[in-house]
Amino acid sequence: MKYALACVLILWTAAAASAEPSVTIRVNGPAANRVGVTILGDGYTQAEQGKFAADVETLVNAFFNQSPYLEYANYFNVYRVDVVSNESGSDHPERNVLRDTALGSSYNCGANIRSLCVNTSLVNAVLSRSVPIEARDLVMVLVNDPEYGGSGGSVLVASTHPSVVELALHESGHTFGRLADEYDTTPPVCNNSIEPAELNVALDISFQRIKWAHWLAASTPLPTQGSQLGLVGAYQGAKYCVIGLYRPTFDSKMRSLNRPFESVNSEQIVRRIYNFVSPIDGVSPSSTSLAPAPGAIVDFSVSTPTLAVPPLRVRWSINGTSAGEGRTLRLNTSTLPAGTHVVQVEVTDQTPLVRSDPTGLLAARHSWTVATTPGSPDPLRQALEDLLRQWRNR
Repeated sequence: MKYALACVLILWTAAAASAEPSVTIRVNGPAANRVGVTILGDGYTQAEQGKFAADVETLVNAFFNQSPYLEYANYFNVYRVDVVSNESGSDHPERNVLRDTALGSSYNCGANIRSLCVNTSLVNAVLSRSVPIEARDLVMVLVNDPEYGGSGGSVLVASTHPSVVELALHESGHTFGRLADEYDTTPPVCNNSIEPAELNVALDISFQRIKWAHWLAASTPLPTQGSQLGLVGAYQGAKYCVIGLYRPTFDSKMRSLNRPFESVNSEQIVRRIYNFVSPIDGVSPSSTSLAPAPGAIVDFSVSTPTLAVPPLRVRWSINGTSAGEGRTLRLNTSTLPAGTHVVQVEVTDQTPLVRSDPTGLLAARHSWTVATTPGSPDPLRQALEDLLRQWRNR
């Protein structure tokens, strides 16, 4: 038995020792209530780890400088994993150039010369031994190659080309936002015979059933002609189809780089953020069932992520009746009759970026039950009431 335990310990120690260094570069709240972004490098040798760190900083700063990631930067924690490759760069099979890299990055994936992909099994192996599960909501691999290229899917991949930020943002629309491409060129193959699952491409554009009806003005014709940027309508040509499928705006980041995401896509990304993050970080008291002494004062508080414009709205109620706004509430139990009472806090995101929230992702509530019992009134309050009574009876 001791021998078996020793073997297990040796194996565990060896596995732990093989873990790549992980560096926390942005902390904005508890890992369990933030979108965890992990960035790994491929094609960076040991001598190039300083370059990798600088490349990651450039990427992260620019990534969170565009809407809607700009407004919700405090909803993300970001981690860097220093993966060492034996050789610098990436494979270019079209030129018979092969590099010995840790994550097997290669251009020309799927016969598309600009498609840059990695070996996801190798990526997952690094993740499993180097970062906790809370850090893997969005995984990026930054490839140390200056040629333009990247891809989406379960892992976002981007090269170090100057347009890497735009490429990463576009691919995040796929990997994180679950958005479709809005361009109309192939490959991949066009399929305009079924309604796409993504919320930014539509086959059915009837005003009652189009997916983004809540963004449409009643006067906007469907389909929509013209090229007015930002105007929500139904523009023909999307998801690799020249005809038959429609996109919500004339041009967006899901169609062209160096464009904003635009309203429909931004709304989807914000809702995806709230799939991982609650607008309530924590509450006090931690117990949901309270039985304070007669006449006691109970202080309630809530902590939330920071959202600048507009700020999160925090509202309190007692037994369903409004009791004020703000992050704290002081309850004087002597003002309540004996019995059980419900104190509730509701935190709501009022962002104009979201017009439709059918599942209530942008709001969270927490409740406490407070059991009060009859008892002697507060001595100071009793004294003040006696003085007031005496003054009235003079």
